Amino acid sequence: MKILTTKTIHSKIAIIITAAGSSTRIGGGIKKEYLPFKNGTVLSVCAETFLNACKDFEITDFIVTCPVGGVEKCREALGNMDCFASRFLSLSKGAMTGGLQIVEGSDTRQKSVYNGLLAVTGNPDIVLIHDGARPFVSREVIIEALDAAVEFGASVPGVTPTDTQKEIDADGFITRHLVRSHLTAVQTPQCFRFKELLEAHGKAAADGKEYTDDTEIWGAYCGRVRVTKGDVNNIKITYPSDLEALK
Repeated sequence: MKILTTKTIHSKIAIIITAAGSSTRIGGGIKKEYLPFKNGTVLSVCAETFLNACKDFEITDFIVTCPVGGVEKCREALGNMDCFASRFLSLSKGAMTGGLQIVEGSDTRQKSVYNGLLAVTGNPDIVLIHDGARPFVSREVIIEALDAAVEFGASVPGVTPTDTQKEIDADGFITRHLVRSHLTAVQTPQCFRFKELLEAHGKAAADGKEYTDDTEIWGAYCGRVRVTKGDVNNIKITYPSDLEALK
């Protein structure tokens, strides 16, 4: 088990789980985050995992983003958490400084995360942003990323691709042969110093550019992002074939 620094142990954290997407690629008429999994849903398992992993930290805010007009459905999907998680997170009252907040997202992940950041009411040192469709994330991945963010300001778990990667042009021809050992496929949670990320998101919202994720925004306005050890099992439920992993 990773030995945490005193600074990490005493850090205040906010958790944002993103579930505002439309899940069009998964099909089936139900949001992937709301699919049944274990004794609850994909989303509730994510919430339980983070509450268990971070139970020794001061959690100032626990925020879940949802589609516009979808607060009640999101609340229902979160309502299946087990008794242990319920001691930390009450859907009616909230057991943390800021309690549970379900926040409506927007038409892009970038805007949805920004809505979540703006809803933070506590004063966290670090914010952890996780895809609600990644229910297999482990405590080890979460804690290592959190610890690196405390030390370096920003972190993201990543794994080295198994396939050789090539860069191609618009016509489908290879233009560059990439070195696999210098590449990483990033996952979540992506972790950042809260105040700096909030400020960077504000600038990104005004610059007219669409960013793929929060590490790109941090890179544009704040600096480098430390890559920590990811997990090949920490997949994001995206396509119908991914549903087998839930069984």
